[in-house]
Amino acid sequence: MPLKIRVKPEGKIFAGGAVLKNVGTRPADLLILSDSPVLREDYMMNIDRRNDSDANNIYFLLQVIYLFKGKGKPLDHLVIQTIKSFAQLYPHLTGEVDQIIAHLESGEAFKALRIGHKLLAGPDKLVADAPAPIAAIPQASAS
Repeated sequence: MPLKIRVKPEGKIFAGGAVLKNVGTRPADLLILSDSPVLREDYMMNIDRRNDSDANNIYFLLQVIYLFKGKGKPLDHLVIQTIKSFAQLYPHLTGEVDQIIAHLESGEAFKALRIGHKLLAGPDKLVADAPAPIAAIPQASAS
């Protein structure tokens, strides 16, 4: 089914393995005629940002599954296990994680990606429940 997408001036989209940029000064309407993965610029995550937070790391994995659908099926199980580990670190996000996993298991990678994108909006929410790093454990003073 064709997909009509509007790209802002100077905006980028990823479509079928290519990054397209609107170099004009007006919005551009594009019609994607193939069944290719398409991401708007605000949904694209550069690999350099993936380790900024646990949520970024999960989102990056979801993005890879969506963009390269059908190419990484053996890794899908590993990604789901990684996402389940994320839920153990952040139990208050179990509902979102369960939805992500359900969408992945039913082959709806973009729906999983959208839920993952919401996790990126609240990194402070993640930090609040994060386990204390080992370095933060108080040491006995030598006085």
